[in-house]
Amino acid sequence: MNNNPVPASCRDLLPKAVLKREPTDFQVVENLGFEPDGEGEHLWLEIKKSGLNTRDVLEALARSFKVHEKNVGYSGLKDKHAVTTQWVSIPYPIAEEPPSAADVIPDLAGVEILQLIRSLKKLRRGAHRSNKFVIKLHEIDGDHGGIEKRLETILSTGFPNYFGTQRFGIDGRNIDNARSMFTVKRKLTRFKRSMYLSAARSWLFNQVLSKRIEQGDWLKVLPGEVCMLDGSNSVFHCEVPDVDSQRRLDEKDIHTTGPLHGSGESMATDVVRALEMSCIEQEEVLANGLVNAGLKTERRALRAVAHDLKWQWLDSQALELSFSLQRGVYATSLLSEIVELKQAEFSS
Repeated sequence: MNNNPVPASCRDLLPKAVLKREPTDFQVVENLGFEPDGEGEHLWLEIKKSGLNTRDVLEALARSFKVHEKNVGYSGLKDKHAVTTQWVSIPYPIAEEPPSAADVIPDLAGVEILQLIRSLKKLRRGAHRSNKFVIKLHEIDGDHGGIEKRLETILSTGFPNYFGTQRFGIDGRNIDNARSMFTVKRKLTRFKRSMYLSAARSWLFNQVLSKRIEQGDWLKVLPGEVCMLDGSNSVFHCEVPDVDSQRRLDEKDIHTTGPLHGSGESMATDVVRALEMSCIEQEEVLANGLVNAGLKTERRALRAVAHDLKWQWLDSQALELSFSLQRGVYATSLLSEIVELKQAEFSS
Protein backbone atom coordinates (compact mmCIF):
# COMPACT_ATOMS: atom_id res chain seq x y z
CA MET A 1 0.00 0.00 0.00
CA ASN A 2 1.20 3.55 -0.83
CA ASN A 3 0.99 5.46 2.43
CA ASN A 4 2.40 8.70 1.03
CA PRO A 5 -0.11 11.50 1.61
CA VAL A 6 0.79 13.43 -1.56
CA PRO A 7 -0.25 11.98 -4.96
CA ALA A 8 2.72 10.69 -6.94
CA SER A 9 1.54 12.56 -10.06
CA CYS A 10 2.25 15.84 -8.24
CA ARG A 11 5.65 14.85 -6.89
CA ASP A 12 7.00 13.48 -10.15
CA LEU A 13 6.87 16.94 -11.77
CA LEU A 14 9.15 18.57 -9.22
CA PRO A 15 12.95 18.88 -9.09
CA LYS A 16 14.69 16.84 -6.42
CA ALA A 17 16.50 18.23 -3.39
CA VAL A 18 18.25 16.91 -0.28
CA LEU A 19 16.86 17.93 3.10
CA LYS A 20 18.75 17.84 6.41
CA ARG A 21 22.25 17.10 5.16
CA GLU A 22 23.35 18.69 8.44
CA PRO A 23 21.23 19.38 11.54
CA THR A 24 21.81 23.13 11.01
CA ASP A 25 20.04 22.83 7.65
CA PHE A 26 16.71 22.61 9.51
CA GLN A 27 16.27 25.19 12.25
CA VAL A 28 13.03 25.76 14.18
CA VAL A 29 12.20 28.28 16.89
CA GLU A 30 8.94 27.90 18.78
CA ASN A 31 7.02 31.16 19.28
CA LEU A 32 4.72 31.04 22.31
CA GLY A 33 2.94 34.26 21.40
CA PHE A 34 2.86 35.26 25.08
CA GLU A 35 5.21 35.65 28.04
CA PRO A 36 5.33 33.19 30.99
CA ASP A 37 3.89 34.64 34.21
CA GLY A 38 7.22 35.15 35.95
CA GLU A 39 5.95 33.61 39.19
CA GLY A 40 4.26 30.40 40.32
CA GLU A 41 4.93 26.75 41.09
CA HIS A 42 6.02 25.74 37.60
CA LEU A 43 9.38 26.34 35.97
CA TRP A 44 9.37 27.01 32.23
CA LEU A 45 12.59 26.30 30.36
CA GLU A 46 13.46 27.48 26.87
CA ILE A 47 15.59 24.69 25.40
CA LYS A 48 17.76 24.57 22.29
CA LYS A 49 18.59 21.06 21.18
CA SER A 50 20.16 19.06 18.35
CA GLY A 51 20.45 15.30 17.79
CA LEU A 52 17.62 14.56 20.22
CA ASN A 53 13.89 14.35 19.84
CA THR A 54 11.56 16.10 22.28
CA ARG A 55 10.78 12.91 24.19
CA ASP A 56 14.51 12.38 24.88
CA VAL A 57 14.59 15.77 26.56
CA LEU A 58 11.35 15.23 28.48
CA GLU A 59 12.66 11.94 29.90
CA ALA A 60 15.96 13.55 30.90
CA LEU A 61 14.17 16.43 32.63
CA ALA A 62 11.87 14.04 34.49
CA ARG A 63 14.93 12.17 35.82
CA SER A 64 16.81 15.33 36.71
CA PHE A 65 13.91 16.91 38.61
CA LYS A 66 12.68 13.57 40.01
CA VAL A 67 9.12 13.94 38.68
CA HIS A 68 6.91 11.66 36.59
CA GLU A 69 7.28 12.30 32.86
CA LYS A 70 3.53 13.04 32.55
CA ASN A 71 4.12 16.12 34.73
CA VAL A 72 6.64 17.56 32.27
CA GLY A 73 4.76 19.96 30.02
CA TYR A 74 5.49 20.83 26.40
CA SER A 75 3.65 22.53 23.58
CA GLY A 76 4.94 20.77 20.46
CA LEU A 77 7.19 17.90 19.36
CA LYS A 78 10.34 18.91 17.50
CA ASP A 79 12.57 16.99 15.10
CA LYS A 80 15.68 15.06 16.12
CA HIS A 81 17.84 15.79 13.07
CA ALA A 82 17.57 19.58 13.36
CA VAL A 83 18.45 22.51 15.57
CA THR A 84 15.26 23.33 17.45
CA THR A 85 14.26 25.73 20.21
CA GLN A 86 11.16 25.06 22.29
CA TRP A 87 9.60 25.51 25.72
CA VAL A 88 8.96 22.86 28.37
CA SER A 89 7.69 23.11 31.96
CA ILE A 90 8.45 21.34 35.23
CA PRO A 91 6.57 21.52 38.56
CA TYR A 92 8.91 23.28 40.96
CA PRO A 93 8.29 24.34 44.60
CA ILE A 94 7.91 28.09 45.11
CA ALA A 95 10.07 27.94 48.24
CA GLU A 96 13.08 26.53 46.36
CA GLU A 97 15.55 28.58 44.38
CA PRO A 98 15.61 27.46 40.70
CA PRO A 99 18.81 25.78 39.52
CA SER A 100 21.23 27.47 37.19
CA ALA A 101 20.83 26.68 33.49
CA ALA A 102 24.10 24.72 33.52
CA ASP A 103 22.89 22.45 36.32
CA VAL A 104 19.52 21.41 34.82
CA ILE A 105 20.66 18.43 32.72
CA PRO A 106 24.47 18.73 32.59
CA ASP A 107 25.08 15.18 31.31
CA LEU A 108 22.81 15.43 28.25
CA ALA A 109 24.81 16.39 25.17
CA GLY A 110 23.18 18.48 22.48
CA VAL A 111 21.00 20.53 24.84
CA GLU A 112 21.35 24.16 25.90
CA ILE A 113 19.04 25.82 28.42
CA LEU A 114 18.49 29.38 27.16
CA GLN A 115 16.34 30.67 30.02
CA LEU A 116 14.28 29.62 33.03
CA ILE A 117 11.11 31.49 34.02
CA ARG A 118 8.48 30.69 36.63
CA SER A 119 4.83 30.34 35.69
CA LEU A 120 1.52 29.70 37.43
CA LYS A 121 0.58 26.94 34.98
CA LYS A 122 1.90 23.79 33.36
CA LEU A 123 2.69 24.24 29.67
CA ARG A 124 -0.04 22.55 27.65
CA ARG A 125 0.13 20.82 24.26
CA GLY A 126 -0.57 23.22 21.40
CA ALA A 127 -0.11 26.34 23.52
CA HIS A 128 2.38 28.03 21.19
CA ARG A 129 1.23 30.28 18.37
CA SER A 130 3.70 29.53 15.59
CA ASN A 131 7.10 28.19 14.55
CA LYS A 132 9.86 30.10 12.76
CA PHE A 133 11.89 28.04 10.26
CA VAL A 134 15.22 28.54 8.51
CA ILE A 135 15.82 25.66 6.09
CA LYS A 136 18.55 24.89 3.57
CA LEU A 137 17.97 22.59 0.60
CA HIS A 138 20.93 21.02 -1.22
CA GLU A 139 21.65 19.20 -4.50
CA ILE A 140 18.72 20.83 -6.28
CA ASP A 141 18.54 19.58 -9.84
CA GLY A 142 15.87 21.95 -11.22
CA ASP A 143 15.89 25.42 -12.76
CA HIS A 144 15.78 28.38 -10.40
CA GLY A 145 12.97 30.09 -12.28
CA GLY A 146 10.52 27.23 -11.87
CA ILE A 147 11.21 26.92 -8.14
CA GLU A 148 10.86 30.65 -7.58
CA LYS A 149 7.58 30.68 -9.52
CA ARG A 150 6.20 28.01 -7.17
CA LEU A 151 7.40 30.03 -4.18
CA GLU A 152 5.63 33.11 -5.55
CA THR A 153 2.44 31.05 -5.84
CA ILE A 154 2.77 29.98 -2.20
CA LEU A 155 3.20 33.65 -1.26
CA SER A 156 0.06 34.69 -3.09
CA THR A 157 -2.32 31.76 -2.52
CA GLY A 158 -0.88 29.59 0.29
CA PHE A 159 -0.24 25.85 0.05
CA PRO A 160 -2.07 22.56 0.80
CA ASN A 161 -2.16 21.96 4.55
CA TYR A 162 -1.19 18.28 4.38
CA PHE A 163 -0.09 16.46 7.47
CA GLY A 164 3.58 15.74 6.76
CA THR A 165 4.93 12.27 6.03
CA GLN A 166 6.65 12.19 9.44
CA ARG A 167 3.19 11.90 11.02
CA PHE A 168 2.85 8.47 9.34
CA GLY A 169 6.21 6.96 10.30
CA ILE A 170 8.78 5.25 8.10
CA ASP A 171 7.10 3.93 4.93
CA GLY A 172 3.73 4.85 6.45
CA ARG A 173 3.98 2.17 9.13
CA ASN A 174 1.89 4.15 11.61
CA ILE A 175 -1.12 3.71 9.31
CA ASP A 176 -0.59 -0.05 9.15
CA ASN A 177 -0.16 -0.11 12.92
CA ALA A 178 -3.37 1.88 13.35
CA ARG A 179 -5.30 -0.64 11.26
CA SER A 180 -3.79 -3.46 13.31
CA MET A 181 -4.65 -1.66 16.56
CA PHE A 182 -8.28 -1.32 15.49
CA THR A 183 -8.66 -4.96 14.39
CA VAL A 184 -6.46 -6.92 16.81
CA LYS A 185 -6.38 -6.49 20.59
CA ARG A 186 -2.89 -5.25 21.40
CA LYS A 187 -1.38 -3.86 24.56
CA LEU A 188 0.16 -0.52 23.64
CA THR A 189 1.70 2.31 25.58
CA ARG A 190 -0.37 5.47 25.81
CA PHE A 191 2.19 7.23 23.60
CA LYS A 192 1.97 4.65 20.80
CA ARG A 193 -1.82 4.52 20.94
CA SER A 194 -1.97 8.30 20.67
CA MET A 195 0.52 8.26 17.79
CA TYR A 196 -1.50 5.70 15.80
CA LEU A 197 -4.78 7.52 16.43
CA SER A 198 -3.23 10.77 15.21
CA ALA A 199 -1.83 9.04 12.13
CA ALA A 200 -5.21 7.53 11.24
CA ARG A 201 -7.00 10.85 11.62
CA SER A 202 -4.34 12.67 9.61
CA TRP A 203 -4.47 10.05 6.86
CA LEU A 204 -8.22 10.52 6.39
CA PHE A 205 -7.81 14.31 6.29
CA ASN A 206 -5.08 14.03 3.66
CA GLN A 207 -7.32 11.83 1.50
CA VAL A 208 -10.04 14.50 1.52
CA LEU A 209 -7.53 17.26 0.75
CA SER A 210 -6.03 15.23 -2.12
CA LYS A 211 -9.53 14.72 -3.55
CA ARG A 212 -10.32 18.42 -3.37
CA ILE A 213 -7.02 19.27 -5.10
CA GLU A 214 -7.68 16.62 -7.75
CA GLN A 215 -11.10 18.17 -8.44
CA GLY A 216 -9.58 21.67 -8.53
CA ASP A 217 -11.91 23.09 -5.88
CA TRP A 218 -9.85 23.16 -2.69
CA LEU A 219 -9.71 26.97 -2.96
CA LYS A 220 -13.39 27.35 -3.81
CA VAL A 221 -16.26 27.73 -1.36
CA LEU A 222 -18.62 24.87 -2.25
CA PRO A 223 -22.23 24.34 -1.13
CA GLY A 224 -22.23 23.03 2.44
CA GLU A 225 -18.66 24.23 3.12
CA VAL A 226 -17.26 24.70 6.61
CA CYS A 227 -14.88 27.66 6.64
CA MET A 228 -12.26 28.65 9.22
CA LEU A 229 -11.13 32.15 10.12
CA ASP A 230 -7.44 32.66 9.40
CA GLY A 231 -5.20 32.39 12.45
CA SER A 232 -7.85 30.70 14.60
CA ASN A 233 -9.85 27.50 15.02
CA SER A 234 -13.14 29.38 14.72
CA VAL A 235 -15.37 27.80 12.06
CA PHE A 236 -18.72 28.60 10.46
CA HIS A 237 -21.05 26.86 8.06
CA CYS A 238 -21.44 28.29 4.57
CA GLU A 239 -24.52 26.50 3.26
CA VAL A 240 -24.90 28.66 0.14
CA PRO A 241 -21.64 30.19 -1.16
CA ASP A 242 -21.72 33.81 -2.27
CA VAL A 243 -19.38 36.38 -3.81
CA ASP A 244 -18.34 37.71 -0.39
CA SER A 245 -17.29 34.31 1.00
CA GLN A 246 -15.21 33.57 -2.11
CA ARG A 247 -13.62 37.03 -1.91
CA ARG A 248 -12.66 36.41 1.73
CA LEU A 249 -11.17 33.04 0.72
CA ASP A 250 -9.17 34.64 -2.10
CA GLU A 251 -7.86 37.26 0.34
CA LYS A 252 -6.85 34.48 2.81
CA ASP A 253 -9.17 35.87 5.48
CA ILE A 254 -10.89 32.47 5.65
CA HIS A 255 -10.02 28.93 4.53
CA THR A 256 -11.99 25.90 3.44
CA THR A 257 -11.66 22.97 5.84
CA GLY A 258 -11.56 19.19 5.95
CA PRO A 259 -12.57 16.68 8.62
CA LEU A 260 -10.56 15.43 11.56
CA HIS A 261 -12.74 12.36 11.80
CA GLY A 262 -14.34 11.14 15.00
CA SER A 263 -17.70 10.72 16.67
CA GLY A 264 -20.38 13.39 16.36
CA GLU A 265 -22.18 14.96 13.42
CA SER A 266 -20.09 16.71 10.78
CA MET A 267 -20.80 20.40 10.22
CA ALA A 268 -20.38 19.91 6.47
CA THR A 269 -23.48 19.45 4.32
CA ASP A 270 -24.43 19.13 0.66
CA VAL A 271 -21.65 18.41 -1.86
CA VAL A 272 -18.87 18.89 0.71
CA ARG A 273 -20.31 16.30 3.07
CA ALA A 274 -20.84 13.86 0.18
CA LEU A 275 -17.22 14.26 -0.96
CA GLU A 276 -15.81 13.83 2.53
CA MET A 277 -17.92 10.77 3.29
CA SER A 278 -16.89 9.14 0.00
CA CYS A 279 -13.23 9.40 1.08
CA ILE A 280 -13.86 8.32 4.67
CA GLU A 281 -16.00 5.34 3.71
CA GLN A 282 -13.10 3.93 1.67
CA GLU A 283 -11.18 3.58 4.95
CA GLU A 284 -13.82 1.86 7.05
CA VAL A 285 -11.39 0.30 9.54
CA LEU A 286 -9.70 3.62 10.30
CA ALA A 287 -12.96 5.58 10.37
CA ASN A 288 -14.77 3.18 12.71
CA GLY A 289 -11.70 2.80 14.90
CA LEU A 290 -11.49 6.56 15.48
CA VAL A 291 -15.16 6.76 16.40
CA ASN A 292 -14.89 3.80 18.78
CA ALA A 293 -11.80 5.35 20.37
CA GLY A 294 -13.95 8.29 21.43
CA LEU A 295 -12.30 11.03 19.38
CA LYS A 296 -14.65 13.92 18.60
CA THR A 297 -14.98 15.22 15.07
CA GLU A 298 -13.12 18.49 14.41
CA ARG A 299 -12.07 20.60 11.42
CA ARG A 300 -8.69 21.58 9.97
CA ALA A 301 -7.96 24.21 7.31
CA LEU A 302 -7.24 22.79 3.85
CA ARG A 303 -4.86 25.68 3.18
CA ALA A 304 -1.85 26.94 5.11
CA VAL A 305 -0.20 30.35 4.84
CA ALA A 306 3.55 30.96 5.07
CA HIS A 307 4.24 34.26 6.82
CA ASP A 308 7.38 36.29 6.10
CA LEU A 309 8.43 33.84 3.38
CA LYS A 310 11.88 34.74 1.99
CA TRP A 311 14.48 32.82 0.02
CA GLN A 312 18.01 33.16 -1.33
CA TRP A 313 20.24 30.97 -3.47
CA LEU A 314 23.46 30.07 -1.65
CA ASP A 315 24.91 28.58 -4.82
CA SER A 316 23.56 26.95 -7.99
CA GLN A 317 22.27 23.91 -6.08
CA ALA A 318 21.54 25.25 -2.58
CA LEU A 319 18.53 27.28 -1.50
CA GLU A 320 17.83 28.82 1.92
CA LEU A 321 14.26 29.59 2.96
CA SER A 322 12.87 31.34 6.03
CA PHE A 323 9.20 31.56 7.04
CA SER A 324 6.78 31.23 9.93
CA LEU A 325 3.91 28.75 10.14
CA GLN A 326 0.96 28.50 12.48
CA ARG A 327 1.27 25.60 14.95
CA GLY A 328 0.21 22.27 13.47
CA VAL A 329 1.35 23.20 9.95
CA TYR A 330 4.21 21.15 8.50
CA ALA A 331 7.23 22.82 6.92
CA THR A 332 7.78 19.69 4.85
CA SER A 333 4.34 20.19 3.28
CA LEU A 334 5.46 23.62 2.05
CA LEU A 335 8.77 22.23 0.81
CA SER A 336 6.99 19.42 -1.03
CA GLU A 337 5.22 22.04 -3.16
CA ILE A 338 8.53 23.22 -4.64
CA VAL A 339 10.81 20.14 -4.67
CA GLU A 340 10.69 16.39 -4.22
CA LEU A 341 12.44 15.88 -0.91
CA LYS A 342 15.16 13.32 -0.34
CA GLN A 343 16.20 12.89 3.27
CA ALA A 344 19.94 12.89 3.88
CA GLU A 345 21.36 9.82 5.57
CA PHE A 346 22.28 10.38 9.22
CA SER A 347 24.54 8.14 11.23
CA SER A 348 22.91 6.92 14.44
